[in-house]
Amino acid sequence: MSGIFEKVTQYRQLGEVLSLTLYHHLFAATSRLIDDGNGVMAQHVGSLLGRRIIEHLGFDFRIEGMEHTNGLTNYCVVSSHASYLDWAILLGYLPDPVRFIAKKELSAMPAIGDYLRHRGVLIDRKRGIDAKAAIGAAVADGQPWPILIFPEGTRTPDGSLRPFKRGGLRILAAAGKALLPVYIYGTFHAMPRQTNLIKAGGKLALMIGAPVMPDAERGVEWALDEVERRMRELYDRANS
Repeated sequence: MSGIFEKVTQYRQLGEVLSLTLYHHLFAATSRLIDDGNGVMAQHVGSLLGRRIIEHLGFDFRIEGMEHTNGLTNYCVVSSHASYLDWAILLGYLPDPVRFIAKKELSAMPAIGDYLRHRGVLIDRKRGIDAKAAIGAAVADGQPWPILIFPEGTRTPDGSLRPFKRGGLRILAAAGKALLPVYIYGTFHAMPRQTNLIKAGGKLALMIGAPVMPDAERGVEWALDEVERRMRELYDRANS
């Protein structure tokens, strides 16, 4: 009986989120008529959609450490990754429009697809563009928006913070980007990797640590060690 209830709840949630997405997609389609070509309207619509999803699902949401972003330029966001809910929080609540690293296929999705086409760092393996190549090209193109990277590589399978995969992160640090550690609390419990059912109404948090600034004397490897250490401090504090 509980299995049937879970399925009904899952389909209801899916229908509600799709309805929200369709509404914002129609708004995005209209806004393209007045967009400036840089995806500004797509960014605003994506941010509204991210916030609306979190609010609609009734989460108790808080932000910690936003002051660490004040005046920050030429940086990248180094974020934990536990759930598909992460993108809604990052898109909805970070102060600057970030450039998500994503597979090109995701740019065909409603609402978020518009955002990715304008602001995404797209991996296109059919054209031989893997993650490192996409990140390198994004660094070289000189766009001002911060690139967002999930250094664990994929969603955590058990809620723990996994060791960083440093290839793409090393490219960003070597380019002189400040590294902003971000830990997202609660999304694994709300929607873990193994399920499509969202446990609505729980506690979520966006926790932002102090950025690791480029330091030619201490070098790139120090910066990578330090941002991972600061991320783990956020994780330990959130889960203590």
